[in-house]
Amino acid sequence: MDKVLIIDDDEWNRQIMKETLKKEGYTLFEATDGESGIATARKENPDVVITDYLMPGINGLEVLMELRKLRNNMPVILLTGFGDVGLTIKSIQMGAFDYLEKPVKSSQLKTVVRDALNSVKVSSSLNEVIPDDISTVLVDNLLVGKTPQMKEIFKNIGRISMNKVNILIQGDTGTGKELIARLIHFSGITRDKPLVIVNCSALTESLLESELFGHVKGSFTGSIRDKAGKFELAGEGTIFLDEISEISLNTQVKLLRVIQELEFEKVGGEASVPMKARIIAATNKDLEELIKQGKFREDLYYRLKVFTIGLPPLRDRKEDIRDLVVHFLHKLNKRFNKNVVKIGDGVIEMLQEHEWQGNVRELENTILQAIVMSKADVLEKENITLIARRHSIVESSQGEMQFKTLADLEKYHIKRVLDDLKWNKVEAARFLDITRPTLNAKIEKYDLKQD
Repeated sequence: MDKVLIIDDDEWNRQIMKETLKKEGYTLFEATDGESGIATARKENPDVVITDYLMPGINGLEVLMELRKLRNNMPVILLTGFGDVGLTIKSIQMGAFDYLEKPVKSSQLKTVVRDALNSVKVSSSLNEVIPDDISTVLVDNLLVGKTPQMKEIFKNIGRISMNKVNILIQGDTGTGKELIARLIHFSGITRDKPLVIVNCSALTESLLESELFGHVKGSFTGSIRDKAGKFELAGEGTIFLDEISEISLNTQVKLLRVIQELEFEKVGGEASVPMKARIIAATNKDLEELIKQGKFREDLYYRLKVFTIGLPPLRDRKEDIRDLVVHFLHKLNKRFNKNVVKIGDGVIEMLQEHEWQGNVRELENTILQAIVMSKADVLEKENITLIARRHSIVESSQGEMQFKTLADLEKYHIKRVLDDLKWNKVEAARFLDITRPTLNAKIEKYDLKQD
């Protein structure tokens, strides 16, 4: 009969879990703190351990570390009352089988324990242990989310960040694909190595090749010196290829060879340069559909998607909007020296009703604009402007404004952003997610002037 050890200082929680698991026929043991739990584990050798994180004495992660020493493949399920992305990732990296927030649903608890027992019979859990000095910068508010989809993504990041498999991130524009790439890089074995980001859609085929692989002096007009490419600059770190779907078939062939041979040549060069970096690619398009259309190589697709992360659009995780708003307030208050620390009545409900076709990026931009417009410490509805793209109108507390063309809407939006940011073009370009030259071109096109 399978044995389950429950470690929790909360008697009520222990009783609920015991009643749930007793019906499943398990032999149960319990402990009220980490030290006694470890002692019980040594004596009884349980098949699964469920431990709370926050307890008197040693915490759940310390219990986890001791249990890993006791038996490396012992599944440990961590419980906590606090939604913490960093703790989720760290617990998985340290070998926890799963991570559940209290109060745990009975059905969820039974499923996870059953899966943990099966995992012992099939294979070992993850064994890697990350150092205690992991940078808190990467886990503190890089990504926010408590929905089941996001929790599963955080767990997977904990697993894949400890090795250098190629990863494909798929998701709509604005869902946070680059943030996922950064989190993978900085939370694992590459955190002390370079992270090099390449926007594949921003460069022509010839320029992209030179950017990726570098070139030697004299290889083309204007190449007055040798130049290291992004793969070389990434070293043993990570190269993030954003909008991978935009590269030409010719470049796809060369990229495939790099992945297969783990080496490349600079443009115009003959010597082979070793490729040691992990590749993370991202796209907002359906690569399988592009393969059918003959626009993307199937062999490259499978080389890139050793592991795939699918990011849900914001409309499918609206429960996270409040936490995202709080996160953006904290982040943007610092950047713009504001003190908007309260959320007005009805704000969250209004934001949850919006379509968010631009996803998390659009939400951040919306909160930024509202913060800039705020005159007090409260995020109010009247300071929030929502763009309903399907109808080409701008919704605001001041009523509806109808635009005849998309150009009219673009002109209005760019002017509004520039005015809100006091014509700081660097911040405006970042806010609009365009380059500074593109912003200057738009200003000239629409003859925009500072009031």
